[in-house]
Amino acid sequence: MIPLFQVIQPGVYSSIQDIGRTGYRRFGMPISGPMDQQAFLLGMKIANNDGKDSALELFLGGLTLKVLTDHKITIVGADLTAMIDDKDAPMWKSFNVLKGQILRFIKPKKGSIAYIIPEGGFCTPNILGSQSAYPKGKIGKIVTKDSIIYVNTPKKIGVNRGLIIENIPAYEDSVEVRLWPSAHMDLFKEKSVEKFFNSVYTMRGGDRMGYFISGSTLDFKASADIISEATQFGTIQVPLSGQPIILMADAQTVGGYATLGNIVNEDLSKVAQLRTGGTIRFSLRSNN
Repeated sequence: MIPLFQVIQPGVYSSIQDIGRTGYRRFGMPISGPMDQQAFLLGMKIANNDGKDSALELFLGGLTLKVLTDHKITIVGADLTAMIDDKDAPMWKSFNVLKGQILRFIKPKKGSIAYIIPEGGFCTPNILGSQSAYPKGKIGKIVTKDSIIYVNTPKKIGVNRGLIIENIPAYEDSVEVRLWPSAHMDLFKEKSVEKFFNSVYTMRGGDRMGYFISGSTLDFKASADIISEATQFGTIQVPLSGQPIILMADAQTVGGYATLGNIVNEDLSKVAQLRTGGTIRFSLRSNN
């Protein structure tokens, strides 16, 4: 165990995440894990880490870290204006940080979520088979001011690795995502559902549990309530307000609101990387 960072400023929603906590949903425990699994897994490959290793996930910027030990790290995901001392930090490639340097994330340029991945992964307590933090459940490592973040002993592969430009994800302010239909479609008025799929919705904010979006109101034939059933990352719930909520990585395991469907896994990273004010359109994916 090696001390790598001292936290000078914790930033927004900064936490340690690995691939997620599986096998406990029947007990009400969310999977958690990375909000943008695509960026997370690409970063693990660049760092030559095991896919089960952990990363530091941060939203929007504001995080400032002091380097305590020479080490190799990789930064992937959103461009949050990462700086090493007074120079731009590399993105989507591994590089060496030196003891005494300051790593800062100033403000978002593209996307909203970035990952710091050290060679060998972070060393934090393993709770129920995972290092992933679940802040609402007070589980796992939340980044706090003046705390020390440790890493495992690195493999020391020597060479730096990176992703070719053509394979680097592009994070847009306006996205289109596909939706697997829900069995509850018939609870909504048909014209309301038709309008949903022909409207633009705006990201209003949220956290790792859910994103709130606003746009055309969905009208119910009767009630929005259903017998509680399983939900997951990407489920779109519709409460009585008629304004959809997209459940994210820390989504509750069951819910009693009617649902429109689930966003296909391949499109979840597009949603995760949206910032407040970004727009989203939905299309229906056939079960055939």
